[in-house]
Amino acid sequence: MQAAALRKAKSQTKVVWANVRANAGLRAGVRGGKVLKAMSGSLHIPPARLIGEDGAPVAGTFFGPVANPAFLHLNSAYQRTFLERKLVEKKWQYLHVATPEMMLSAAIIDTGYLASGFCAVFDRGARRLLVDENEVLPPLCVSINDEPNDGLSARLLGPGVDARIERGAGRVLFSAHWGYGSVELSLDARKAPKPLSAVAKLGEGRFNFTQKIVGIPAEGEVRAGNHTYLVQGQLAGLDYTHGYLLHETAWHWAFASGRAGNRALGLNLSQGFLDAAENAVWVDGTPATVGPVRFTFDAATPLSPWRIKSDDGGLDLTFQPEGLRARNIDLKLIMSRYAQPFGTFSGHITSATGERLAIVGLAGITEDHAARW
Repeated sequence: MQAAALRKAKSQTKVVWANVRANAGLRAGVRGGKVLKAMSGSLHIPPARLIGEDGAPVAGTFFGPVANPAFLHLNSAYQRTFLERKLVEKKWQYLHVATPEMMLSAAIIDTGYLASGFCAVFDRGARRLLVDENEVLPPLCVSINDEPNDGLSARLLGPGVDARIERGAGRVLFSAHWGYGSVELSLDARKAPKPLSAVAKLGEGRFNFTQKIVGIPAEGEVRAGNHTYLVQGQLAGLDYTHGYLLHETAWHWAFASGRAGNRALGLNLSQGFLDAAENAVWVDGTPATVGPVRFTFDAATPLSPWRIKSDDGGLDLTFQPEGLRARNIDLKLIMSRYAQPFGTFSGHITSATGERLAIVGLAGITEDHAARW
């Protein structure tokens, strides 16, 4: 039965990925004689507004926050009625932190017509999930505003869950009571590097904005049943995403924030969603774009090693999973299938100065995801 379900899930994923590839040609549009697409290979000063004077999103990869990230004053190519916006607009705020004893992966998600979220606490010693919550609730149960920096407010409230992520005066507070788990964390974003902001076209009338922050010192505790894990200065990471997404979306993703030896390191790598627009590594707080990467792994056995390699060879990592959270939900019109292993990265990356760094045992996650939403 498990093998049959796995074969069915893989078949669904192949269909979604085929459609994603077919739409790839729409991700660059021509306007005023210039190709409009997310830039890779360089970082630029972020625009004051996400939406430009012409009513189109300002595509690019930027070092720093976008001062006004609201989806305001869009031109006719991007405007949506209230109902259309409910169908295509997606938002989420994700948080990850790892200690020698555990990893926490959590998100609050607004799909427009449904509220969702997850909280996973993975015990690294026992190599098992102690908390694995994944709620799907009515849309009134979630709220996420348009601000990923000071003023951020994300809330998921429903049966068995009360979770909120808020930011003010440079501090991010994550408070959650979620099934058998509870989290109380304070992240000091004032001591973190500037965020990486990326804006990319996804097709006709579709685009996405994302902001990644790594290297955020965190303090607090994570509880899973009778287990308590202290977070004492470990470096957390945040992913805020807001977009008008395609009906069928798929990606491979890798994310990490932590220390390896005496170096503070972070990485955000994806294939199939924003392509190279959001691919970056951080070394001691300084980001460097990576360019296109390729993920190689066996989707049927996601606990086997993964390989992630950049086209130019400047990044070559092996991810060794320690454990896994996964879901396969198929409601025909709506489908979500994902596998998100917890584990460690080893290999090499290249810094902004061209220094090639060997990495051993950097804790993080990977993800194989396909959605029809």
